[in-house]
Amino acid sequence: MPYIDTGRINLFFEEAGSGGVPVLLLHELGGSGESWREVIPLLAADRRVIAVDMRCAGRSEKPPGPFTLADGADDLDELLGALKLDGPVDVIGAALGSLAGALLAIRHPERVRRLMMCAVAPEMAGPTRNYLAERAGKVRTVGMRGVADASLANSFPAAHPAERASYLGIYLGNDPAAYAELSLALGRLEMTAADWSAIRAPVLVASGTDDFLWAPAVGRQVAALVPGARFEVMEDAGHFPHLQAPATLVRLARGFLDR
Repeated sequence: MPYIDTGRINLFFEEAGSGGVPVLLLHELGGSGESWREVIPLLAADRRVIAVDMRCAGRSEKPPGPFTLADGADDLDELLGALKLDGPVDVIGAALGSLAGALLAIRHPERVRRLMMCAVAPEMAGPTRNYLAERAGKVRTVGMRGVADASLANSFPAAHPAERASYLGIYLGNDPAAYAELSLALGRLEMTAADWSAIRAPVLVASGTDDFLWAPAVGRQVAALVPGARFEVMEDAGHFPHLQAPATLVRLARGFLDR
């Protein structure tokens, strides 16, 4: 199995394809590299694709105690260094993964050639932070199954029942304590306008029309904060476009990354 131990965290990742600039895929809260299963073969036809399970997710290490998303970005920097890649990579993130990708681009700009953020918000203050804290507390008591219906109802529009049913297994496979810590790490994230403007890599922000959590108007706010960023709407997607509209996502990604 492809694991890399950076010395402070052990990360699981999967690879497919070869050639071109490598593409790093960063998953959503509650997901893992497996969340990209429909996207990977579409990109791997002519690209090396790397889908990683971030700390406290999937098959990666789940250390106890609090951490920050900046720690997660540093994990990714160490992973890319251990893989000994020739030059920077293209990054595609979804929700939580979009913010981890942004932090990677800010903290380790030499690692990121281009950044595509799907379903992203400029900051977590207010209701989002409160919601994540409440869910972290609840999941420690009732487990993943106890929060699954409400969480997936927010992420999957009614038009995608099959995708929601397929995703349930990934979601229920989370360790509740680790999921809670990752939720809190997301909730405590603070991003300023200066942070967003520090991103120097070309950026594409893409939002799903049916994203009830971070609607297209929220994605537009992010694009306006990043110098030169483009914004696109995916008509057939919700909060998880990589699961709900993989072909649309890849079409946009290729138009952006292959420039």
